[in-house]
Amino acid sequence: MAKNMNLNFLIFAMIGCIIFVSVSSTTHIVGDSLGWSMPNYIGYFEDWSKNKTFVVGDTLVFQYNPGMSTVVQVDKNDYGNCTSRNTIQTYFRGNSSVVLDKPGDFYFFCSVGKRCEAGQKLWVNVQGKPSSQ
Repeated sequence: MAKNMNLNFLIFAMIGCIIFVSVSSTTHIVGDSLGWSMPNYIGYFEDWSKNKTFVVGDTLVFQYNPGMSTVVQVDKNDYGNCTSRNTIQTYFRGNSSVVLDKPGDFYFFCSVGKRCEAGQKLWVNVQGKPSSQ
């Protein structure tokens, strides 16, 4: 009987691990220790993101002080031109989290002054969740 209970526990634990791995997501602190602030060079956030993988369900955390920065989610055209004609979402209260809820491209920039033009902008490509086999 004890042997049967141990086997049941092992099977239950394995199923739990499989479920955890299949639904786990990653939280990305944008800019790492710099946070969401004026970068040292224009390509900083591009360099920060290029070796990372973003998948549906991941979260981007933009760490900044209210009044010092904003996070504006826009379309590709507005991203390229640092304009906010087609704003999808605006965050301004500090330490904003964005869940990447679908595959595709996500574009963000800071709308304070000329920070976007100076490189405080981020583009990420989000991959769909891998199918479980």
